[in-house]
Amino acid sequence: MKDNYRKIMMLAIIGFAVGMVVGDGIMFALSSTEDGLSLASPELVDEIGYAAAVAVQTIVSGILGMVTFGSTVVYYDDRFGITSATLIHMAISLISVAVVSNLLWWTDRTLAGTAFFMVYILMLYLLIWTSMFISCRMDIRRINESIEKRRSGKE
Repeated sequence: MKDNYRKIMMLAIIGFAVGMVVGDGIMFALSSTEDGLSLASPELVDEIGYAAAVAVQTIVSGILGMVTFGSTVVYYDDRFGITSATLIHMAISLISVAVVSNLLWWTDRTLAGTAFFMVYILMLYLLIWTSMFISCRMDIRRINESIEKRRSGKE
């Protein structure tokens, strides 16, 4: 239990830093205003001002990174298979992203905008799950081949 707590804390700290950088980087790359590029969505800037919007964008992106990275601990728990772990992580991430995307105006605060964003996230999870599944299958195949070689060499 203590190891899981340490692992969660380490992942959460890393996730906070990565979340801040990625969130601000994506917003910077995707935002375009009449005044140039921005570190926050124009709608958020209109609501609370530029400085506050950038601070909120950075901190909330960090928290989102902390939650998504911290929740990857389910992948290290032997009680969960790859599908279960992915579904648990996906549920945590989807709920977190839905809240954050509306708060930071990553979507247009409508059901359709949020649904579109969630479908995009689900497609990313399908890719993640597929790559993890293929990786695990390759590892199992390699282990089985190694076991078979040992058996045939000893018999």
